[in-house]
Amino acid sequence: MRDKTAKVAVLIPTYAPGAYIENCFRSISQQSLVKDSFCVYVALNGEEHPYRAFVEELLLNFDFHYKFFYLNLPGVSNARNFLIENSSEPYICFVDDDDILSSNFLESLLSVSSESVVGITDVQVFKYNANDSEKNYIGNSYNKLSSVEPSKFKTRKYFSSAWAKLINRKMICNTRFDINLSKGEDALFMAQLSHRVHQVRKAEPEACYYVYLRPGSATRSKISKTPEIKRIFYVLKQYSRLLGDQRYEKKFLATRILATLSHLKKLFSLN
Repeated sequence: MRDKTAKVAVLIPTYAPGAYIENCFRSISQQSLVKDSFCVYVALNGEEHPYRAFVEELLLNFDFHYKFFYLNLPGVSNARNFLIENSSEPYICFVDDDDILSSNFLESLLSVSSESVVGITDVQVFKYNANDSEKNYIGNSYNKLSSVEPSKFKTRKYFSSAWAKLINRKMICNTRFDINLSKGEDALFMAQLSHRVHQVRKAEPEACYYVYLRPGSATRSKISKTPEIKRIFYVLKQYSRLLGDQRYEKKFLATRILATLSHLKKLFSLN
């Protein structure tokens, strides 16, 4: 049973998971934060067999508190939204099923996060083993940031993804991931809740989120030009709506729009 005093909900959507998800679970089981302080929520979406039995049996091997759900509707945004609404802890941590957390990840984030402050960690990527990892564009920005940073423009790279951070539920409020998107939904989600973020605060340097550069994952799949063009213009429309809202930092939103336009430029530069 989940402890009612738990502070952190670790939300993990998964679709047709492979053996890599065991490494993700193991890194959560090895957290320095006491187990009664967090609960892991796993949502298997899409095809049920044989994945449901695989995940259920795997979870039995670990000693953290968890809740497991099966959703027949595929889509990471749908799964994340479901988990947001079916968890209750004041802090939310999004984790992809093929990624790994350092042992001090949750404890360090919890120590720097609040209702108005998003805690962030270093980010590194790996192809085979997290012990042989390297910085990516988000991790590179981590070293350049002040320990406490109010500027969303300076911390913009951390607003491009939902992971590697701890977000208070009051910041999320009624914001949800856009189920019309299969790419760029993280950045839009973070932009939509950004007006509730007063500061970004760095966790201790040793805390790290390790991204598995897994072949065949959604972010590394082949792009189809026509759907991608439609997606880009849809995203641009959503950001344009935010520009008219005085609560949002315009300079930050401009970076989101330019980043989206860069995808369009890259698309037409492909042979």
